[in-house]
Amino acid sequence: MASAISIILRPFAAFYDDTTTVEMRMTRPKRVIVDRRGQGKITLDAPDLTLARIEDICRSLANVTGVKFRPETAPKLSCIIPEVRHRFECLVGASVQTGVSLAIRCKHPFTPSWEQVGASPAVVEYLQEAVEAERNLIVSGATNTGKTTLLNKLLDFLPDHRRVIAVEDTPELQIDRFWDGVGLIAAREAATSSGMISWRELYDHKMRATPDNVVFGEISTQNAFAALGSLNSGITGFMCSIHGDSPHQVLHRKFDQNIAWSGQNMPRVPEFLAELVDVIVQIKRTSDGYRRITDIYEPRNDCWVMRHGEMVQRTAA
Repeated sequence: MASAISIILRPFAAFYDDTTTVEMRMTRPKRVIVDRRGQGKITLDAPDLTLARIEDICRSLANVTGVKFRPETAPKLSCIIPEVRHRFECLVGASVQTGVSLAIRCKHPFTPSWEQVGASPAVVEYLQEAVEAERNLIVSGATNTGKTTLLNKLLDFLPDHRRVIAVEDTPELQIDRFWDGVGLIAAREAATSSGMISWRELYDHKMRATPDNVVFGEISTQNAFAALGSLNSGITGFMCSIHGDSPHQVLHRKFDQNIAWSGQNMPRVPEFLAELVDVIVQIKRTSDGYRRITDIYEPRNDCWVMRHGEMVQRTAA
């Protein structure tokens, strides 16, 4: 028997249930944009998805997930859709010219091969050695480039007994097989009254919980300071993902930007990262809907391992 929330979500599910769907979006009522693996983007009519219907669905979803949503006073909803685990993001009201901005990032079971992410046997061997040697690693890419998918593939290189502690605000990292591991979930701003705790409190707990590997979800304004604190604690085997168009951008702008926007103050972040991060892996999305590893850079050694899709001799940046 279908649950109440699955019935309420049927107007959206009609589009995202296709297992090749990577993301569905709305930029205006009654029109859906679907991005499908191997096909790219298509636009479809959705006459039932009026603004009023979208707002009703958001209210129901907010009630089920324990977060706030009111079109008049709290018009932004960020949550995970129960049962299917897709990431749901919606903004309505005066802050959107067309009335609605919606994106559902799908989490259909799909594990690309290393070949499908543009990794030759030499790249796979390099990455496996880096993970097994507990090197600190960042996966960089734009939105919807497969950063979390790549992190999960890197976690496959670790043995089941590792004490892996994952720290996220949206549970996406696959850590169930680590029988001594644990997943920690930080409160989003709208969920601070739901019994969850902040990134700062999770940081304190994590560092007292004896991790072998610390894996952050995507770095944001809320957790950048905690991620840098983890790196500065002397741990090895750190991994995270971050929005960035290049390794240079990760080192010189993205962490700085996130920390500044969070109201924290930490000088000389690029120097700090260059001393503590061993590997930055750049992944990009191609027009066919697949992702490719394009660059691998070693900040500590100031050299490239892979550049523009090709393995290179170790050269200074």
